[in-house]
Amino acid sequence: MKRRTTTGKRRTPAGNQRVSTTRQRKQQHLLDVKVRSYKFKQQRNRKILNVFFKLILVASLGAGAFYGARACMNRFFWRNPDYTLATIEISDDGSLSRDQILRASGIREGENIFSINLSKAHDSLADLPEVDHVEIDRVLPGKISIAITERKPIARLTAKATDDLNSPGAFLIDRKGTLIKSKNQPLREYLRMPVIFGFATDKLEEGQVLDAPEITAALTLVDMNSDNTRFQVRSVDVSKGYCMVVTNQNHMLITFGLDHIDRQLERLGWALDYVGRTNKILLTANLMVEHNTPVTFSPTGDDAVSDTPPPAVPAAQSPRAISTSTPAPVKRPTPAKTPTPAKTPNLKPLKTPEPVKRAQPFYPTN
Repeated sequence: MKRRTTTGKRRTPAGNQRVSTTRQRKQQHLLDVKVRSYKFKQQRNRKILNVFFKLILVASLGAGAFYGARACMNRFFWRNPDYTLATIEISDDGSLSRDQILRASGIREGENIFSINLSKAHDSLADLPEVDHVEIDRVLPGKISIAITERKPIARLTAKATDDLNSPGAFLIDRKGTLIKSKNQPLREYLRMPVIFGFATDKLEEGQVLDAPEITAALTLVDMNSDNTRFQVRSVDVSKGYCMVVTNQNHMLITFGLDHIDRQLERLGWALDYVGRTNKILLTANLMVEHNTPVTFSPTGDDAVSDTPPPAVPAAQSPRAISTSTPAPVKRPTPAKTPTPAKTPNLKPLKTPEPVKRAQPFYPTN
């Protein structure tokens, strides 16, 4: 059956019949791709311009805030005369002078208190060999407080026993082994400190920390015996390396080992208690021996050997009375001159030598 068509009217497809041809559809597809590509470029350029303008706005706001804050800081803080450093308060418990502390810290009066780098000043002061602890505080409006705790030396370290603090190789040393050089005149308390000698000091530098076993043992001995009144350490000879020969105020020679200083001091206390109950004086002791400690004593009392006293000079007789009548002088022949003998030097009588006693083992009663 044929369909009827009407001239002048649009033909309507029946069913699923396509209206456009293949060529028309290809042209429509190409036009659609070009339109979408152009729109994508426009959107991309628009996004780039938006990001660029936002960055410019943020940078402008940041620069304005920075310069505004800087102007405010300069006006209210950095260039404000109310915050000018007028007082530097220093608290020091040692021998450092005010000029030395200010020179090392770099802090000067008249500067702005906020322009001073307290961290740098703290590190500069802490690097001084004499300084053990530093605290620096900024107190508004115009004050800085510096509190310094110096190292406390407990002994002197020299190469020889006769060297003083002015010698190039002489140092002060604290309980941790830190070497300190006395820049000012030696204080009287430094001169009364024990002397540790017999250690090579020519290559040592100020601020160096010694960890040699003999130096550590000597510092331990001096520190532990600092409050002892019966045995006060005057010098410590560490030249042997494996032991210490200690001299006290009574010139005793006590040999200590490098280990277990507390036990050796306990044995020394027993020996001093023993000689305190007897009429003897302790001369030497070797505390390195734990059992049967060898000691020597000075002979006194019953054990002493008395020197032979010189012969007694006869007492002078009373002078005779002189008569008032003077007899006539009698002329006597002049004797021939004889050569005078050479004078002999006055020789003092020799003392009887004291007997030398062998070392006796000491047994503590406690």
